[in-house]
Amino acid sequence: MARVHGELSEETLRRAYGRLHRKGAIIVVWYVASYVFLLLASGWVAGTLACVSFALAMVGVGFNIQHDANHNAFFRTKGRRFSMPNRIVGLSMHAIGGNSKRWIDGHVFRHHGSPNVVGRDFDIELAPFARLAPAQRRYRWHGLQHLYLWVIYAFTSVSIIIGDIVGTVQDSITGGRTEKAPSFTDYVVLLGSKALFGAAVLVVPLLRHPWWIVLLGAVAVLLISGFLLGVVFQLAHAVEEADFDESSERSKVRWHEWQVRASVDFCHGRGVVARVFTWYAGGLNFQTEHHLFPQLPHTVYPHISPIVAETCAEFGIRYQVQPTLRAAIRSHYRHVRELGLPVTAAPAPVAEAA
Repeated sequence: MARVHGELSEETLRRAYGRLHRKGAIIVVWYVASYVFLLLASGWVAGTLACVSFALAMVGVGFNIQHDANHNAFFRTKGRRFSMPNRIVGLSMHAIGGNSKRWIDGHVFRHHGSPNVVGRDFDIELAPFARLAPAQRRYRWHGLQHLYLWVIYAFTSVSIIIGDIVGTVQDSITGGRTEKAPSFTDYVVLLGSKALFGAAVLVVPLLRHPWWIVLLGAVAVLLISGFLLGVVFQLAHAVEEADFDESSERSKVRWHEWQVRASVDFCHGRGVVARVFTWYAGGLNFQTEHHLFPQLPHTVYPHISPIVAETCAEFGIRYQVQPTLRAAIRSHYRHVRELGLPVTAAPAPVAEAA
């Protein structure tokens, strides 16, 4: 930690925040322009392009704006308390159908607090549809999960939109994941923002397009954005090289070491694909750096990754980087295929001859 912060000069951080803010502005313009294009598009070709562009822009907001802001990293702050500018920008989560408060509770606190720990990390919970960790229960249909999961991932956006409401109601009954029941204000913000998002996606387009075109377009946008979100979420943790644990048997590994062991970087490099993916995915392919330094802007991750790798090597901690996006996808495929196989019991010990 100290080594990385010692290498980050004021000028380096200033440039990193500048790149992040310019990127954020570009994505906001992209998002608004795509929505206007969606409303004005005429014909199947233009309509299809508009839906694809809007879906990609939504994911761009999620990866690059709300993600940093809700990690208190979009604007520089002193200390660990959430700053008001970051909270305001973090509301961009509502512009893609989510809820910033629930995302912070589930992702920032739970996932980052215990990555790949079954029972605590909700980001690896897809039961009963999938088995992503060895300690999770296996069902017979998991034998085919390496084939059908790609379809399930397409429903990620829908599950976030609906899951926020269902989860909030459940928390009102059980006391919540943070042992604090949702307030009246939480419900107003939740339902109000969902209504506005629904109106923007379904009601406003009806002013110019037939209902079946609007419905088809909304489904396309949600499925495309969901697929991208679902796949990228899995490539850094649900892969062969990552470690897993159980909350009931939490190993006594230091926090920093576990963040590295449970995370896998991928698609670094200076090639066209790597550079475009790093820009679009908000540095999520530098997952180890993100888990160790979530309050730094993601635009600084490529700068600090050599330092992190060198430090891990010095202390004998595995620092894994998949060389390409294709390699990361293949690793995830093999991981879920292996976990879908029947669990074989350990052979009984053979009694020694008298």
